[in-house]
Amino acid sequence: MADEAPEVRSLAEGPVASADDVQDALREVIDPELGIDVVSLGLVYGVEVDDAGSATVRMTLTTPYCPLGPMLESQVHAATQFLPGIKDVRVDLVWDPPWDPHTMASDEVKLELGLF
Repeated sequence: MADEAPEVRSLAEGPVASADDVQDALREVIDPELGIDVVSLGLVYGVEVDDAGSATVRMTLTTPYCPLGPMLESQVHAATQFLPGIKDVRVDLVWDPPWDPHTMASDEVKLELGLF
């Protein structure tokens, strides 16, 4: 089965990237302490993109006291700023459910972190 092109919605000004496109771009955002992207770590809880090109990224940090939160938020903006039709990105930090690498990280990350 051939790879399907990602869904791209269109505005009068041009196409708008989908939530999946935004999530894929977030794989460029690396947690500096662990050296692993935030998507694979399970830190991204969801992405929404409206028709006006505003994206909301619901994510958490490895701990509520993580001093690198502002840096990660800046990386989210940098990773998504050139996606087609995305005009604004809002990072919504959430703490519920609390991040747990045993259940939220990808299998590859669990193996890398020695959690199996």
